[in-house]
Amino acid sequence: MASEEDVSKCFTGTHEVQECLEGQGEADLHAHLVNCTKNPGHEGFLPIKCLAFGCNGDALYDLTKTLADLTVRVAVKFTSPDRPEFVPGTKDPYPCYNTRGQNSLRTGTGRVGQVTKYTEGMKWGTYRTCPCPECEHSDTPSKEWWLVNVSTATHVVFDSSEARQSSCRLWFDNDQSPVVNIYGWKICFAPVAGDTCWSYYVTHDVDIGSKLEEMVGRFNGLRRKLEDKYKSRRDVDKLTIIVSHPHGCSKQVSVGHWVHKEELDSQSRNSLTRYSYTTCTCPGTSGALVYKLGHGDLSNHPHSGANSGGLNYSALAFN
Repeated sequence: MASEEDVSKCFTGTHEVQECLEGQGEADLHAHLVNCTKNPGHEGFLPIKCLAFGCNGDALYDLTKTLADLTVRVAVKFTSPDRPEFVPGTKDPYPCYNTRGQNSLRTGTGRVGQVTKYTEGMKWGTYRTCPCPECEHSDTPSKEWWLVNVSTATHVVFDSSEARQSSCRLWFDNDQSPVVNIYGWKICFAPVAGDTCWSYYVTHDVDIGSKLEEMVGRFNGLRRKLEDKYKSRRDVDKLTIIVSHPHGCSKQVSVGHWVHKEELDSQSRNSLTRYSYTTCTCPGTSGALVYKLGHGDLSNHPHSGANSGGLNYSALAFN
């Protein structure tokens, strides 16, 4: 039997993207939630509405609420034919390999990390107008638009062919939340081995773009504040918070602590690392930011999977 220490160092296992049954879509997600075998009853998750009972003005509460505002449900409707059969360096099956080249729904979680506004006269590459699906087919595409950088796991959004068939649902806090989507455009960065993906999404909705810009600025300010306050204790407290969309359903918060950190280059000031932790996750959590108290702006580890010993683990990122 593997020791507790061996388990904490295990970064292979089951990836936690939520796949829908063949031919099923959104209606299938609630069935996965009800029939969950990993966390029956989901007692380790706290609905976002419960944060309303927190202490406004407390920096950690405020950061958690703002992180929740930036957390998105990622839905992907196509599987790239280029997905590998196995996770690099292992014989573990790579997610969705059996549906490559097909239209099938899966969901994960992402986090808005950067928002850039483009106005008339500005361009991204050769693009001078909004490249969203609506504008692509319009004779009058919007000249004011926002490029939204969303982090997730590579096994959720593998390449640009999948990004173009994906969307992010914003502010999905409960079943009554209005449906607000931004649409996938292309991949910025998505190494398969590291399992960290940055994708570009776009919108020309002024309210959405402006709101996301304000939220990103607020989150970054709060994270710097908490880094300054808790940096000296971060390897003692080891507090870990995840906001995600279990089973593609409404947003939930889970709290735990990290157990083991693996450094790939301990000689570098900003070495690549990954973590194992006790914080609750489920299928659909893949790609959610693993926030570690006292860590700074470079620490952007997406959730990746769960190992056979009952711990969850992140993808690779800095710090």
